[in-house]
Amino acid sequence: MASLLYVTCNVRPRERSRTLSLGDEFLEAYLRWNPRDEVQVLDLYRDSIQRVDQDVLNVWGRIERGEDYGLLSDGERHKIARLWRLADQFCRCDKYVFVTYGLNLWFSAEFKMYVDAICMRDRTYRVTLQGAEGTLQDRGKKSLHLHAGSPYRFGQEQDLSVPYLRSVLNFLGVKDQEAALLGGDDAENEPREEYEETRRWLLELATRF
Repeated sequence: MASLLYVTCNVRPRERSRTLSLGDEFLEAYLRWNPRDEVQVLDLYRDSIQRVDQDVLNVWGRIERGEDYGLLSDGERHKIARLWRLADQFCRCDKYVFVTYGLNLWFSAEFKMYVDAICMRDRTYRVTLQGAEGTLQDRGKKSLHLHAGSPYRFGQEQDLSVPYLRSVLNFLGVKDQEAALLGGDDAENEPREEYEETRRWLLELATRF
């Protein structure tokens, strides 16, 4: 039995979102093929993600200098514990599905806050004499990223969301990655051919993910 972490970051209602509706279909098909697997769901617009703020940065520095965890204030321990829970959840899961959309050639702030939360020293990565390295290497973890970019071009500039997440996951040790990129997320303005092609690919992927 495997554990799948299903992370969405999209403020649209599901009936108005191509990525959320396709993500739901993928998850339903996946569970038909893997009925015993555990699925954990995070909605980053619903579930509050701890920001890496000044308190968090101060605590990191104090812990790195060897200060005892028990000397932290209640507020500091609460913030750090929230981040550690997210990083530990990420470590425990075997598979990841990310459902996102682009905002000004990037992710929305909520998703970047989540990435910051799971990139935790001595949990998902460690620092060695050769530099930082992910701790999830050689564990057979895999991911799917379903992302809707902008329906129009920003001149010659490209949406950096998909390559950024690919780089982060690769660093942490998630080497088996799949991605589906849609040109826009609004279901009322969707190119049906692109939608159906992506849908067929996702349903086929669900049989072997």
